[in-house]
Amino acid sequence: MTRLRTVAGVVLALAATWAAAEKDARLRAVDPAELAYTYAVGGFVPEYTPPPPGSYALPPIDTVTDHALLDPEGRPITLFALTRGRVAVVAFVYTTCAETTGCLLSLGVQHRLDRVIAADAELARRVALVTISFDPERDTPTRMAVMRTFHAPESDWRFATTRSDAELQPLLADFDQPVAKLRFEDGTWTGLFRHVLKVFLLDGQHRVRNVYSVGFFNPALVLNDVRTLLLESSAHLTLPPPRE
Repeated sequence: MTRLRTVAGVVLALAATWAAAEKDARLRAVDPAELAYTYAVGGFVPEYTPPPPGSYALPPIDTVTDHALLDPEGRPITLFALTRGRVAVVAFVYTTCAETTGCLLSLGVQHRLDRVIAADAELARRVALVTISFDPERDTPTRMAVMRTFHAPESDWRFATTRSDAELQPLLADFDQPVAKLRFEDGTWTGLFRHVLKVFLLDGQHRVRNVYSVGFFNPALVLNDVRTLLLESSAHLTLPPPRE
């Protein structure tokens, strides 16, 4: 019964945008292309065998700094407190996203990653998943708690939001994550976001080592990259000390 209530809560949250559409004819008239302009149709499945982990390099792309967040209990926490120096997959979503190849795809792939990571003792110890909302106005800690319960993480998959848009914007800028409110002609907000699906792979030094879009966000590829970073980290730990 608890599971059914949780599912119902998530469905209601995801349906909020379309409920608003019934009340506002302008929202029904929004061109779907305005939302899906960055998305391909369906998820990506590689038609080749990915190279073995550790057989390729993932040069650092950027380095991110720490940022204030709220956990699903409403407690202040930071990004680095969630990743704790581990390899981390960080995704930005909003819970009322209606694009099947947007946030729903991202959450679906993260769900699959969670199960694989949980089943592997080394991955479970050394890898974190972090899902952050970019809609603090509606994605309150309570709603993020509902999402967490719905996905029932088996690994260290953490959900977070921010206290305000003022705290959110520096975080998005640091990750170079474009997000914009989709507005009607009169400037009022439709309740929808126009955004680029990006998921980030961080190493233990908070460096971005890969960025996945809808065309490459596949569990097998992400896990290969994760294992590559873990092998890289282990190799550094076992290097002999430099000669004096």
